[in-house]
Amino acid sequence: MSIRCVVVTPERTELDREADFVALPMFDGELGVQGGRAPMIGRLGYGVLRLQTVSGPERYFVDGGFAQVEDDVVNVLTSRAIPVDLLDNDEATKTLAEALDMPSSTPEQAQIKDAAVRRARGQLRASR
Repeated sequence: MSIRCVVVTPERTELDREADFVALPMFDGELGVQGGRAPMIGRLGYGVLRLQTVSGPERYFVDGGFAQVEDDVVNVLTSRAIPVDLLDNDEATKTLAEALDMPSSTPEQAQIKDAAVRRARGQLRASR
């Protein structure tokens, strides 16, 4: 039983595919979705969205957001979705170093730094 995966960013629909399996990078771990799954809504983390399609596996880095599963449709709302093949390991390493150097003397700065570090670490893992 196949499921439909739709990935939407603020700019456009990045992906609309039929898949046999979808793995979502949730905020607290990975969630696998197959046809017939119970409805759910969850918060995405920074990581790799994996799809197993008829033409083979596909992988995308997603930049947080939310996922909804209902009636064999996985809707992903994220700020960015980048094919993993387009990520550069050296650039991700540089981005992580910059995030780690950000100031964190106030609660607001600490929250911004934490999000930047989690995003950069997710990109670095995805680029490997």
